[in-house]
Amino acid sequence: MTERTLEALSKELHRQLAVAECKNVMGKVMYYGVAWLNQNLLELWSQREDCRLEMPWGVYEGRQGVERCYLKDFGDRSDPGKLEQLKGVMMLYTLDTPIVEVAEDGQSAKGVWVSSGADTWREGDAHPQGYWRWGKYAVDFVLEDGSWKIWRMGFYPFFLTKYDVSWVDAPAYDYAFFPVTPDHPRDVPVYHYTAQTVYPVDQPPIPVPYEHM
Repeated sequence: MTERTLEALSKELHRQLAVAECKNVMGKVMYYGVAWLNQNLLELWSQREDCRLEMPWGVYEGRQGVERCYLKDFGDRSDPGKLEQLKGVMMLYTLDTPIVEVAEDGQSAKGVWVSSGADTWREGDAHPQGYWRWGKYAVDFVLEDGSWKIWRMGFYPFFLTKYDVSWVDAPAYDYAFFPVTPDHPRDVPVYHYTAQTVYPVDQPPIPVPYEHM
């Protein structure tokens, strides 16, 4: 076996391991999210100052912005009184149809997933309300100190509708479940299904082979 062949095999092994690890990172995002373990979720993120988290209601810039979203806007189950607030609340999401592309230099990766979910929220003392929530995740990963970390992540909605209302009849996507503090609005409004709309091809685009970030 030639040295060139060994190099190619080593590169492909690194790529395959990177794909598996990036999928595991996103699996942990879903597991921590439903358990409201946002301190743990934050550990999946890079320490870079140019991190970016794009939520349907706005964009959080930098590592501090990501921390503010998870720990201030959402909070962690360990916060005083949080468990009482979380009674009847559920954010259960799945990930399907993964597409992960690792950079040629092996230092970064891009991935997209379709996500279906069931939300349950309560407003004050009201009876919890169930919702269906579908969308896509787009994530940039970076290899940091030997581990794959989230660098940038965005969620692109399909629809959010009460469990007994068809998405065909659902109103525009509304996330006003709790106060939020994004740094600025999204650059492009989120897609909302109507009988007169066609789903865009770039929310988000499919990752393609690339050399480096």
